[in-house]
Amino acid sequence: MATVEYKKPCDLCGQPVEIEGFTLVTDKGEQLFCCGGCVSIYRLLHGNTVMTNTKPPSHNKKEDS
Repeated sequence: MATVEYKKPCDLCGQPVEIEGFTLVTDKGEQLFCCGGCVSIYRLLHGNTVMTNTKPPSHNKKEDS
């Protein structure tokens, strides 16, 4: 059986954060979330405290020039 260590629980629901990329920077610092749903709900509840995403989504498509 594999043992998995989690850095921190989700800042909204408390579930273990297993996937990277669901983070926001707020007036309280960097917030970590377990999924996109928790990020969305946090933004709805605390929209005025959200500054920006720490890791913008990557675009792998090549744009035509």
